Amino acid sequence: MSDFSVRIYTKTMATAAMRRNCCCWKRIRMLLVCSVILFILVNVILTLLTTNRQSVDPATTAAGIGNNNSSKWLQNGDAAKYISIEVLSSKNRVRICVDDATVIDDSDPLNNRGMHVVVLNQHTGMVMAQRVFDTYMDDEPLIGFLHRVSSGRIMIFAVKDEASFHLTSEGRRAMQMHTGAGGASASRSGTGSAAGGSLWLSELGWRDMWAMVAKHHNNDAEEERNVGGVGGRVYGESYNSNPGLAVQHNSKSAPALSSWGTDVLLRVQVPLDVNRSHNNQNDEWCDSWITAGASEDNNDDGGDFVDSGSIIDDDIIVESPLARRQRFCSRIEGYGDVCSCVHPAPLDFHPLPIPDSNIDQIPVVIIAGNRADYLYRTLKSVLNARGVQRHMVTVHVDGYYDEPVEVARLLGVRAVQHMPAVGDSVNAVGGGRIASNTNSRRRRVTQHYKSALTNTFSSLFPQADYAIVLEDDLDVSVDFFSFFSQTLSLLAAADDSTDSDGGSGSLYCISAWNDQGYEHTASRPDVLYRIDWMPGLGWMLKRSLYKDQLESEWPTVEKPWDWDMWMRSSKVQRGRQCIVPEVSRTYHFGSSRSVNVNPYFQRTYFGRHAFYNPNSVANGASAGSHSGGNGGEYDDRGGLIRFKNIDKMTRITYLGWMERRIVTEGQVLDHSRWPCRKKQWNNGGNKNNDNRRVQGAENRNYYQSDEEFFVIDEMMNNDHTIRSKKLFIMYIKMEDPSGGNRNAANVAWTPLAKCLGIWDLDIRGHYKGMWRLYLNTDNHDDGTNADEEGIPTHIKSGSELFIISCPFSYFCKFKPINVTALWYNSIGIGEDDDGGDDML
Repeated sequence: MSDFSVRIYTKTMATAAMRRNCCCWKRIRMLLVCSVILFILVNVILTLLTTNRQSVDPATTAAGIGNNNSSKWLQNGDAAKYISIEVLSSKNRVRICVDDATVIDDSDPLNNRGMHVVVLNQHTGMVMAQRVFDTYMDDEPLIGFLHRVSSGRIMIFAVKDEASFHLTSEGRRAMQMHTGAGGASASRSGTGSAAGGSLWLSELGWRDMWAMVAKHHNNDAEEERNVGGVGGRVYGESYNSNPGLAVQHNSKSAPALSSWGTDVLLRVQVPLDVNRSHNNQNDEWCDSWITAGASEDNNDDGGDFVDSGSIIDDDIIVESPLARRQRFCSRIEGYGDVCSCVHPAPLDFHPLPIPDSNIDQIPVVIIAGNRADYLYRTLKSVLNARGVQRHMVTVHVDGYYDEPVEVARLLGVRAVQHMPAVGDSVNAVGGGRIASNTNSRRRRVTQHYKSALTNTFSSLFPQADYAIVLEDDLDVSVDFFSFFSQTLSLLAAADDSTDSDGGSGSLYCISAWNDQGYEHTASRPDVLYRIDWMPGLGWMLKRSLYKDQLESEWPTVEKPWDWDMWMRSSKVQRGRQCIVPEVSRTYHFGSSRSVNVNPYFQRTYFGRHAFYNPNSVANGASAGSHSGGNGGEYDDRGGLIRFKNIDKMTRITYLGWMERRIVTEGQVLDHSRWPCRKKQWNNGGNKNNDNRRVQGAENRNYYQSDEEFFVIDEMMNNDHTIRSKKLFIMYIKMEDPSGGNRNAANVAWTPLAKCLGIWDLDIRGHYKGMWRLYLNTDNHDDGTNADEEGIPTHIKSGSELFIISCPFSYFCKFKPINVTALWYNSIGIGEDDDGGDDML
């Protein structure tokens, strides 16, 4: 190649390189320009968003909440702060978001029906409580919760599926009262704000959808002053009715079963209260909390809980009442006076000891789920019982839930969390979910029981020979621990309990619960029974029973056993018996969020149980009396009972005692007809107005049967000599229910139990096929002429009834030959054993 050609080629290459470099720089310059433009746009958008966030919502302004001349939200130079709340209410889903953070997103179609409620801190927007209330079944828990929420909180309500069926007028009034006055001053728009209360709550009907955000307030004027004197206020509300009911509005046909209101989506901005004065309700602390804490410390009786940081066990540190209250009230809501600045509830309790206690080193195991409000009630009851040792109490929480642990910590009690063995959750409150499969729920609870008992005997209290087991929905009596102290010797003794059917060598348990001890069938607080059933609901067991048998035989996770039914199986119980009081020392109050109990079941089978209360005359004697009508020995200092006939509770002695009583004291009832008849309703035959009905709270009435047990009354009225009898005997027909004979109880026991108003779902509570009841019969005599007629004083309180099943019961051998065991059928015709017919 020539020099000229080389020069031309070199120049060409240089020109091409320059062009490439120029293009490169152009691209870089374009990228820089685009970056600058993008940066400016992002800043503009952020500025606009911030401005919009701090502006007042138009709906809020229209209702007079924003632009307030008093400027509650704008004081001392603080800038107004708002939180954005979005609420979805629909057939199968509830979603609640606060500032784009999801608080609840429940789309399970099988669970958590009813009213979802979230409580926010009005200063920070932090979630303080989450609840689900099945107002399709009952609204009492919702009413109670609203009464316990502190004034000023931000309340969020949303309906899932159906929430109106048992949302009574009282429930609606409570919701209106706690969120506003009446709603007359606001316009009826789908969403909006008003200082007058909900616009749509009164119209909420079958399967309507509804959502509301409001400011909560209580009627306590003193408390209201502590939050600035401002009442409730609705920030936003939205409602859609069920279109399927429009056609049926003037029809008597049943509500449509296949239609729901259309989904409701509510969006609202709510101002936060940035004015956090020193002594406002539920700020960081109140002056009265300091006074209350000092009072509790000064009243300490020398126990383990005195000063902040006092160590009561190797792994427990109990803070001062002030520190515990401050921590709790800054995080949790819905506990009434606990966080009140006016009347703060005490956190430490100082009940008197019990004389000659032998249970001070026995651990108390409280089985808990995600029902922290229930747990709070149970713990208060336990910590107020005489003889309690707080450092021996442990709450075992099934799952990693914060609120139950915070409740335990508030009251200075150890809490242990247990990794759930089955499913996602079993408790439907505070964000938990009930597993769809009932068997999964049973398995989970059963495994939780095993974990709690194993931890108790192996880790927490390895030296303990016994344990007392409670659940988080039980109240205990003031003499709860005294009862176990007095009966511990029975559980400790060998007892010679080996029965002919292969029993073991000791009692199975001591239980504080009498399954058949209702208000009208149990009155004597100092009487003990021996039974073939394991009642649970507050019971004591031996370490050796659990470690030597139950732990290794406990149902594995794949088996759908209820733990208590498994323990009652003949293979496990092995003929062993339990000791129970006639008047229960525990009371079951849990009516929701349970595996096996709903509000109807609670009222029908648990709500009317007799429960020892020394301050109530319902137990047969007033507090402070001695050896009154029921023979109870009351301790003036605190309601303790000295149980009688403890020495007769051993197997052989008790059996002989019952035999002698049947033979020497028993009066056989008239067996010529069925002992129940249709109730004679008062007030002109109106069942709903009868004053003897079984009453639930707020005029909700429940009946097990329209029959009443009358035979004792009639016999006493016809023969005055019978009125001196202490014991009546009745024989009913029942085959051995074991071996798969499931209909054995239906012949006579089930209808008789319904008539008596006691547990009728199975044959629990019997002793060798015999039930003991103490029927209240105050109407027989007023006691004014008892001495003249020679009528014993006890007749004023009641008469004992033994119901003996034949041929199942051991005691059937005492049935007179001329007496036919009673049985029942729906048409009122009975058949003798010899084939003849009797009118029942």
